[in-house]
Amino acid sequence: MAAIIALLAAGLAGFVVANQFAQVSPAKTVPIALPAASGPTSSPPLLTDLGRNDLASVVTVEAELESGAAESLGTGWVFDNLGDVVTNAHVVNGDDTVRVTDRAGNTYVARLVQSSQTSDLALLRVTGALDGAPLPIDARSLSAVPVPVITLASSRATGHSDMTSEMLIGLNDNVPLQGTGIEAGQALPQEYDDMLHLQGARIYEGNSGGPVIDASGRVVGIVTLASPSSADSYAIPISRVLSTLRQWVAVG
Repeated sequence: MAAIIALLAAGLAGFVVANQFAQVSPAKTVPIALPAASGPTSSPPLLTDLGRNDLASVVTVEAELESGAAESLGTGWVFDNLGDVVTNAHVVNGDDTVRVTDRAGNTYVARLVQSSQTSDLALLRVTGALDGAPLPIDARSLSAVPVPVITLASSRATGHSDMTSEMLIGLNDNVPLQGTGIEAGQALPQEYDDMLHLQGARIYEGNSGGPVIDASGRVVGIVTLASPSSADSYAIPISRVLSTLRQWVAVG
């Protein structure tokens, strides 16, 4: 795996990048447009429509240190009717104040229910009625590729499109990391194991924590890593962490 990978939280003081051969800084990004519906790389209209419907359940996650020294923006999504939101641990770990803004523009202070730096997973809980229904989840382990998928994001966090068309091309990929933590004292995995490999439209900073949606409109992954110079990105399989999320909700 020779792709250069960056943790996808926007506005942080630095990045952890990964390459088996060298460590480099992320390239400057430019806006892109989704491919036209009639183009040869377009997703089937049904998949695109499902993605648009699921966007109502995608939120912006904003984490800020009490000192105001650093701030990060990431993506999350509505997990249940208790006000729980799923995102990546690297979006919120080490931050004192976390806010969630839903698709309708309502902003809530969020409490960190639990997180795991090892799996780069976090569950937040807000007090209030989030706009959007809980996203349906495909709990089965994926067994065949390639398959078309859609990634959803907060456009406020990414500065780009809130929906990208991708092809899921790999299962169980291991992605090694190099570098230091994003925040002082924050431990990060040296390697991300058992990841879904996506390829297609570019994924940007701020996509962290966003859902990967399959052709049935269900969440199959959580976007976590991407190359700053190619169309490769990686997601945590939801089937691998679903039991953990349910346990966190129960003890919330």
